[in-house]
Amino acid sequence: MTTATVDDLVAYAWRRGTLSYKLWDQQLPIYESIRGLPPHTDPVVILCARQFGKSVLGALLAVEDCLRHDEVAVLIVGPSIEQTVGIVNQSLQVIQKDAPEGLIKRAKAESQWYIGSSELIIGGFDVRMASRKRGRRLHRIYLEELVDSHPDDYEEALRSDLGPALTHSTDGSMISLSTLPRIGDHPFITKTIPQAKLNNAFYSYTIDDNKALSQQQYDACVKRCGGRDTIAFRREYLNEVIRDPSIVVVPTFNKATHVAQFEAPLETKWNVMIDWGGVRDKTAALLMTYSFMDDVDIVWQEKVWGPNTSTDRIVEELRQWEREYEITARIADVPGQLAVDLNQSFGYYVVSPQKSDWQSSVNQMVARFAQDKVRVHKRCQFTTLSLESGVLNRNKNDFDRSEALGHCDALAALMYGLRCLDRTSPWGKVATSRDNSFVMPKADPNGELASSITGGKVFGGSKRFGSFR
Repeated sequence: MTTATVDDLVAYAWRRGTLSYKLWDQQLPIYESIRGLPPHTDPVVILCARQFGKSVLGALLAVEDCLRHDEVAVLIVGPSIEQTVGIVNQSLQVIQKDAPEGLIKRAKAESQWYIGSSELIIGGFDVRMASRKRGRRLHRIYLEELVDSHPDDYEEALRSDLGPALTHSTDGSMISLSTLPRIGDHPFITKTIPQAKLNNAFYSYTIDDNKALSQQQYDACVKRCGGRDTIAFRREYLNEVIRDPSIVVVPTFNKATHVAQFEAPLETKWNVMIDWGGVRDKTAALLMTYSFMDDVDIVWQEKVWGPNTSTDRIVEELRQWEREYEITARIADVPGQLAVDLNQSFGYYVVSPQKSDWQSSVNQMVARFAQDKVRVHKRCQFTTLSLESGVLNRNKNDFDRSEALGHCDALAALMYGLRCLDRTSPWGKVATSRDNSFVMPKADPNGELASSITGGKVFGGSKRFGSFR
């Protein structure tokens, strides 16, 4: 039996298009995450801190795609074609050092390489790319260093060039390997990242995951940014989205504080809040209640439907809540005729929300989160993403639209809920003793419910259940 040499193993890896042996330890989890995704997962977002090796990883993945598929084109796109050519060509020089002779060939154009029977093309958001991809089926797109991309160029390229080019791909996806853009309302942050999270295709690797750095190198990165608490270090090394309070709808929202796993109050009134989208927008419904003992508004469950979903389907799925909970109110923002149809044809009676002043409703929502008076159950992922990434339009007089979040429909439903929620006592009239202290029927003597909702503390410093004397 002949023992394979290192050269034999390397040649075998190139024939199979499996080049992971070239990667650093911290690059392997990213590589495995991408290779493990189902076909057509789109978009995919990999946030990487500076100097994590993401450019080499992206080029290596693109080379593998060319080797694994015959006569396809793989595209790597960055902020500008000049910048991207420099990044990718440098990475390819490293990757191809042990490649079989003639397998990787540079084309006459510096932005094009032939790899096996396929082709690697380098592009930039600053140029039209559609005409440069004709003649081959585009298999996959890698997006590089979005931190420097202009928002309008990025959005136009995705809409007019890149998205349509993947139409006939057998595994079409756009995979972003980047640090975060400097602009807080960049569409990569407000649209692409929320969609990737909904796809379960969002990954974040910070400087703390970079095992190739010595402590001295780590400290130097901190020093160059001016400290760990600076915006530059938090954005480029910790992958934190610095939310611009001037454009996000709910700047006072904090996922760590306001989203939790908790139990429902023992006695409560359940309300359904709906923002009906119709043909253009999503329809979002929230099952909400109020914790009377803590003055806390609770988002307990959510349901979301795409544009143009039939009324029959929406009503039937809403009735699932009716079978589990005693609903005391349904508040729905629906067109007039649909409200009539819901009431008369479907027997689903709704009341219109108070909508006289949109800005004051938004302000109330911001204030309730600022006062720490809202809890969102962790299963309500669409609502959580909307609170994280929902932004105002350019004129600041309406919610902005995006493919991932619609017309911020979950925020609209929440806005109605916070304005219209039934906050009266679930026990009816509150009895008092001679000294006028509260006496609540069925109070939780151990404070367990309050703790489960508040994450171990009581809102506003109020006493625990059963502690009123």
